[in-house]
Amino acid sequence: MSEIAHQKLIKDKMAEEDAWNLFGEWWKDIDVDIKKAIVKPIDFRTASNLIKRYEWLQCMPAMVKYCFGIYFDGNLGGAVVYSTEYIENLGHWDKYDYTGKIILLSRGACVHWSHPHSASKLITSSMKMLPEEYKVVTATVDEHAGEIGTIYQACNFHYIGSMRENNPKVNSRDNDRFGVEIKGKLYNARSMRQKIGSQKKEEILKYFPDAKFVPQTSKKRYFYFLGNKTEKKYYKSKIQEFIKPYPKR
Repeated sequence: MSEIAHQKLIKDKMAEEDAWNLFGEWWKDIDVDIKKAIVKPIDFRTASNLIKRYEWLQCMPAMVKYCFGIYFDGNLGGAVVYSTEYIENLGHWDKYDYTGKIILLSRGACVHWSHPHSASKLITSSMKMLPEEYKVVTATVDEHAGEIGTIYQACNFHYIGSMRENNPKVNSRDNDRFGVEIKGKLYNARSMRQKIGSQKKEEILKYFPDAKFVPQTSKKRYFYFLGNKTEKKYYKSKIQEFIKPYPKR
């Protein structure tokens, strides 16, 4: 796992590049007081423009449901995207009573000039704006992007590690998941299917002859529960046995 998260590297790069634009360091005039920041719904295109610059996967998920942004002085300082939980339609969450109540926090990023607490305010505020039908918010982290879920820890999510590793019926091993590196960027099976419609090696090589196939470990997962006190306790109890201490660098 990288010692520095991908988004930190990207923020530093963007700060350096933006300083050389026609307007110079224009963001230094923005009031980034977190108490004055406004979180509100935004459209797909607005979220996509920011996510594609700053986020590890550099693309939007296939099934976007809601997008929210955090604004400082009318300037977009960050975006989060919620989408359909990608294994919900397989009935995976039925036994936890999460089906129809779970949503995936699938993308999120803040710009280099935003307040250090922008991400936590954006996540916690946006979750409160989700429709009441959602009681479970989940998010995954990718160790190969240098992620351990620091922001989810700051927002009091619960960490359970890998769902595959928690399932005694699955013989999960390190580096037993699909991964392919293309032009320095790593794609998993789902993102590859989203990109070209296939994860077959021969198909990928048709589009990207220099692709490198790099086995990956399972993504780790966090959960947050919404609703009243009774509802939160009930849904948390469904995964209580899997909850683990937060990982550290």
